[in-house]
Parts: sequence; structure tokens; C-alpha cells
Amino acid sequence: MAFRDPVDKNMLRMEGRRFAARCEAQVSSIERADTLREVARLASSMTLPYSIADDYTARDALRLVQMRAEDRARELIQDQIQNFARAEEAHREKQKRAMLDAWANLTGPLGHLRTWAQSRLVAAEQQNSQAATPPAITRE
Repeated sequence: MAFRDPVDKNMLRMEGRRFAARCEAQVSSIERADTLREVARLASSMTLPYSIADDYTARDALRLVQMRAEDRARELIQDQIQNFARAEEAHREKQKRAMLDAWANLTGPLGHLRTWAQSRLVAAEQQNSQAATPPAITRE
């Protein structure tokens, strides 16, 4: 493609705008998603076509999709951890297994959230264990 040709430039610009519109639709789908599997699927399904790789509008739109997917995944993970912290002791192990299974879906652009989620889970477990143990008696 000759980039000096005005028709080709306009075609690339139009393709960039079409991709940005698809990204906006993807963001709204991500905001409605209620499982980590769905968020991860929606985040990884958008790829930037090579023909518009230099278009800033398209790259910004794809970055917005990835940022919104990460934010939504963080919200869902925090909800899971809050539910884990509030659960009864007998149900916590089952919830922990379910959370770890759900976090296995965090791949691609959301793969780094798996370690973040596990650190948040460890912190919640430590808070629960500290709240469950009575304070030590000190002699003065």
C-alpha cells in the first residue's frame, strides 16, 4: 500500500475508527461480565490488525480494552476475597479451591493478576487467622 495516496490514508483511518468502535463495544461487554473467565476471554479476543498497527486511535482503543478488563478482573477478585473473608470456617476451603480454579483463567494480558490475587488471598487468610486467635496474655 502506498501511504502517500490519500485514498489509502483515508481507508486506513476508517479502518482504525472501525477497530476503535469494536473496542468500545468490547469494553461495554467487559463491564457487564460477571466471571473472570468471561473477562479473560473478552480481553484476549481483541488483537490489533497489522495494517493499522501505526494508528494511534486504534492502539489507544486496544489499551483501553486491556485496562478496563484488568480493572474489572480486579473488582471480581476483590469481591471473591471479601466473600472468602466473610465465609464460615467450614466453607473457606471450598471457596479457596473455587477461587484458585477461577484464577487459572487469568491468562494473556491478565496473567499478571494471578500473583496479585494470590497475595491478596494470603493477606486475607492472615487477617482471619489473627482475628480467630485470642490475644496473648502478657504478665507485667
